[in-house]
Amino acid sequence: MAAAGASMNPNFIPEYQHLPAFMKVFHRVRCKDDMRLPDEFVGNHGHELPFDCRLVWPNGVRHMVRILKLEHGWFFSTGWREFVRATGVEHGDHLTFTLVDVGMFNVKRFNRETHCPPPGDVDVVVDDDMEGSYTPAIDTSDDYVLSDNESETTMDEEYVDDSRALNIDGLPTFVLTLTPANIHRTLEFPYGFWQRHIPMGAIQAGVYLVTERGTWICTLKHNLRSIRVRHGWNRFKHDNNLTEGVRCHFTLVDAFAVHFQVRFDRA
Repeated sequence: MAAAGASMNPNFIPEYQHLPAFMKVFHRVRCKDDMRLPDEFVGNHGHELPFDCRLVWPNGVRHMVRILKLEHGWFFSTGWREFVRATGVEHGDHLTFTLVDVGMFNVKRFNRETHCPPPGDVDVVVDDDMEGSYTPAIDTSDDYVLSDNESETTMDEEYVDDSRALNIDGLPTFVLTLTPANIHRTLEFPYGFWQRHIPMGAIQAGVYLVTERGTWICTLKHNLRSIRVRHGWNRFKHDNNLTEGVRCHFTLVDAFAVHFQVRFDRA
């Protein structure tokens, strides 16, 4: 009975817990210019790692880092120094690296004194001079406001409960075919999907949409029955050339930072 009860936790994604991962303690001298990957991790997963990798910070910014393969170990090398400078990693911080896709690591930091992730790590910082990083595009022009006479929701009536099957590589996924409302107004997340898989408190932090072209952060607006994009949808739609009829697959790769990997089926 205990096992059955645990599986009902809507915020627990067992497949994510099984992704390859490792932890390192940052040392200001030994890890200043490069950092060695654990030998066991390399032995188990080194064949899956490309020459160039992406380190994704909790705020969605991606940092390009090259892996140097030497006789005495594998190292994050070119780009590592810029990653350290951009993220402000300090001596003694614990860093976790989770391999979420080919050559893509989600990185999370735990402060050496508080043993908790610094709140500022989720803040988006725009630095045009930053080398080796990608700053998410934040569109502040499409401030979507739900009108008084507008329906509170347009999706839940058609949303099929995904508690059993709908997934990509074991990760929760919902599929949406873009309509004129999506193109001319905004994107709505299935309320049932969010309730089942994502903490409701994460609405305040927004979501990260990741495609082959980059990462976009979107802020959200919600009421008792709907969750819609407030800022960011116009930029995401424009940059990815989205039009009516495009079928979008939203795969939830991180339920707590709310990262969606998005792919498109175009007619």
